[in-house]
Amino acid sequence: MRQGNNPAKYGALAYQPERLGIATITYIPFLGGFYQNCWDVFLAHINSVHAYTQEKFNYLVFDNGSCPEIKAKLLELQQAGKIDWLISSTENLGKTGALNWIFASMPNEWICFADSDMLFRPGWLEASWQINKNFPNCGMIGAQFIYPDRVEDKGNTKFRKTQDSRYEFSQYFPEKWMVTEYCRARGIPEERWENLMNAPFDRVLDSASGTEALLGGNSHQQYLAKKEVLKKILPLPDLFQLSREEDTYQDVKIDQLGYLHLTTTRPYLYHMGNTIEPEIQEEVAKLGQIKPKAEAQVVSGGLLNRFLLKLSKNAFAQKIMFRLYNKLYAVLSLSRK
Repeated sequence: MRQGNNPAKYGALAYQPERLGIATITYIPFLGGFYQNCWDVFLAHINSVHAYTQEKFNYLVFDNGSCPEIKAKLLELQQAGKIDWLISSTENLGKTGALNWIFASMPNEWICFADSDMLFRPGWLEASWQINKNFPNCGMIGAQFIYPDRVEDKGNTKFRKTQDSRYEFSQYFPEKWMVTEYCRARGIPEERWENLMNAPFDRVLDSASGTEALLGGNSHQQYLAKKEVLKKILPLPDLFQLSREEDTYQDVKIDQLGYLHLTTTRPYLYHMGNTIEPEIQEEVAKLGQIKPKAEAQVVSGGLLNRFLLKLSKNAFAQKIMFRLYNKLYAVLSLSRK
């Protein structure tokens, strides 16, 4: 039997999500072997997201069947305010299976997906917005290039044939440090580094704004897209836990729909893999010293509401206010019978 009246019925407003949502997938089935350092890698990832995303956003974690210890740690992060939405699966639905949930459920206008071993760096979002602003019909915008995607030449089939003189096409060779970092992070043998340094990407320049982007070069490891675009490619095939073929399905669909795949010419993310290597330890350590920016709470209702909010920050006052709330609830419930 219901007793009293639900306070939510009296005009309580639903939460309004931010324009940007960022999502990742975690899978740490046990704390040992290949996975022994994966929690530290994930912490570096989430700290970098919060440190270097220069606008408000919602953060979603889809846990894809991790062990109980990891699930407990994720819950602690949510309670600490670092995770807005936490989806916990008892089984591993596969990466694309989890993406089906993420793309369908996130309410944000823009969705950024990134693997949980990706380290974000300053400027990633600003550079991505710049590409979206100056190129038409963007489908996926990446903030780091990846060589297999260059070889496969994902997307942009129609755009390459454009007659618009505003856009200038050329070849682009990433700087040596970019290729070195890329190869080191992925464990590519040094004898192959020079081959990649001599492998160009196709670049497009918007001559009106000076904005550059790589054609293709986009990565299944991270991308930014509008939710309305991502909804058009669902459902993704989800037979395997990890599959390169299933990963590329979304790229094929984006191209078939006529959207662009574009990537920043500078890598704004770093692939950590399953360990934090010595070369980035200082960079990762710095994240612990960056304090999150305080966001002013917007409180409607005038001076009284602002005063009560400030008062509620005091533990003793909060205790009194909860007692008063419970008393008022009991009295008002009786008065309506």
